[in-house]
Amino acid sequence: MPAPREDAQAAVAAIAAAGNDTEALAEAIEKAAFLDETPGENRQTLRAARTKLKKIFTDERKKKEMADADAIANRSPHKKESYDAAEYPDLVAKYDKLNWRIISKPGGATVKPDDFYSLYGLHMMAEKGENTEERPMWAERGGLDFEGRAKWDAWAALKGMKPERAKLKFAYYEFTPKALYTDGRGGNAPPPVAPI
Repeated sequence: MPAPREDAQAAVAAIAAAGNDTEALAEAIEKAAFLDETPGENRQTLRAARTKLKKIFTDERKKKEMADADAIANRSPHKKESYDAAEYPDLVAKYDKLNWRIISKPGGATVKPDDFYSLYGLHMMAEKGENTEERPMWAERGGLDFEGRAKWDAWAALKGMKPERAKLKFAYYEFTPKALYTDGRGGNAPPPVAPI
């Protein structure tokens, strides 16, 4: 027996009102399942809503898969299963020697990625405590001292952090693979950098 016209209109209105809200749309589709029994525009509306809900779920799944793949691609190559603040001295000895990318600035100046300066700030806070130095302005050969300013800013940003906490954060710090140069020349590639 076909559903009353009022019920069909209410079901179609609920589908329209749900918009892109997946929970509301799924609920409206479930309640409107009776529209499958009668050919016509209302049944087509129900079928279109099912297709829409399926597409929303598919798009969300694809976005999640892409985000997961991105997270794996951007995972630090130096990530470890566990960390220990006792590793701090070894890590400090290594971080400055890593093959950091170089970023050009105006006037021929260069800087490293932000990850380097974050590590530098933690290192300085752990070793010297609060930043009491004056912020550098000019480089020795003229022009703004981008490198000195970046180091100073990273250190000053940690104001109030205890040196023990800075050591621990340094040991746990992970940077993206994009922060370092990689050599893809096959057999000529340098040996892998020791994890930090």
